[in-house]
Amino acid sequence: MLEKPFTIVDVETTGMHGWFDRIIEIALIRVEKNKIINEFKTLINPQTFVSPFIEQFTGISSDELNDAPTFSDMKDEIYEILSDAILVAHNARFDYSFLKGEFKRQGISYTAKTLCTVKLSRRLYPQYRTHSLSALIERFHITCKNRHRAYDDALVLWKFIQRIRKEFPENEVQEILKTLLKSNYSGDQKIVKQIENLPESPGVYIFYDEQNVPLYVGKSKNIKDRVIAHFSNDYESTRQLEMTKSIARIDHIQTAGELGALLEESHLIKELLPVFNKALRQKKQFVAVTKDKLKNGYLSFREEVIDRIDTADFENLFGVFKNKRSAKEVIRHIAKKYSLCPKLLGLEKTKSSCFNYKLGICKGACVGKEKKERYNARFTLAYVENKQFRPWPFSGPIEIIEKNEEEELFESFLVNNWCLLGNRKGGEELNNYEEVDFDVDTYKIISSFLKNRTPNYHVLPTNLA
Repeated sequence: MLEKPFTIVDVETTGMHGWFDRIIEIALIRVEKNKIINEFKTLINPQTFVSPFIEQFTGISSDELNDAPTFSDMKDEIYEILSDAILVAHNARFDYSFLKGEFKRQGISYTAKTLCTVKLSRRLYPQYRTHSLSALIERFHITCKNRHRAYDDALVLWKFIQRIRKEFPENEVQEILKTLLKSNYSGDQKIVKQIENLPESPGVYIFYDEQNVPLYVGKSKNIKDRVIAHFSNDYESTRQLEMTKSIARIDHIQTAGELGALLEESHLIKELLPVFNKALRQKKQFVAVTKDKLKNGYLSFREEVIDRIDTADFENLFGVFKNKRSAKEVIRHIAKKYSLCPKLLGLEKTKSSCFNYKLGICKGACVGKEKKERYNARFTLAYVENKQFRPWPFSGPIEIIEKNEEEELFESFLVNNWCLLGNRKGGEELNNYEEVDFDVDTYKIISSFLKNRTPNYHVLPTNLA
């Protein structure tokens, strides 16, 4: 049926989640040129708790598993039977996710094309409502001695494949297989068609549900590949699986390069507030850390939660952070590295000396035992060597240009003092933004870009004010 070698796989597991649960039994039937050339089956010690429900469901006891080899013991033999073969299974993403998870725990990267016999049955027998393994067994009178045991279930699939070969013309089966192998990342043909029409170039993609609610905004150097990856790897988390099941429409915006994609993604997340981008839905407020002098003359940091920052304050700005925890982590690291006082830096609240002084790390500035001149000199060194915020390195605005020769796309961005003033695409006129505020994400994107730019990008000084 399949021209390439394939391995029929069935696993019994401790639960339903491939990333957390473990395999307790595995069976592999490798087929080449429509003949079985290798069979493998074994119990697997999951090295974790097996619930009474699973024991009753599979008929496999914990005592049997305690005496079984671990996946680590059998990984080489399993990998050899799977290598260079299409993975065939009933609800293939389930078995595939468990194998990927087990191999990853062993430091092995396993990937394979998958063929789901549930999808194959639906395409060949659309007149039937259900296509579970139990339904196939009953419908086609397939013998299965021990249901829910790995080898017996795998053997059912081999018998099902044999039936297909006898019942359907070869060319009809091949066309269906070609479609399923090409689009095995999704069983929804509407989604498959949308993905096939996506460009293989930089840009942003947006997932929507049936009510047109934005679910997720992402960016990539290759939109099509990245979207396919969402569907191919959705087994890695319940949240990812929930998202892919809800997707009804996929939209995209092509950009000339990576910078445009990063800026567009950041903008759209703030504008659309997608359901699954919670971690990146930036609040307008951020924490600014500046250099400060205390009343006793010692230098310190001042943390301030603000919603905007004046470019005139950039000179004394040590860094901008999304929250106080991130700011304090950096300050704590500096205190340890340069023997600065946690109390003076606002990391400890105490009326006596700081804890580091008692450990001999702090030199006693908090109790007046270290002169402020020596302490301030060390603080200044720490400030200069660890400053998180880069001063604007140009005398005025600049125009950053991105070109994609292959797609004939051209895009430029007008930037000054880390603020995005406007952009233009192709031969369009410059689109000036009416309100321009300092944005932490925009600063980090442009700062990183300028620091690590490649020959494909050009930074051109302009006379624009």
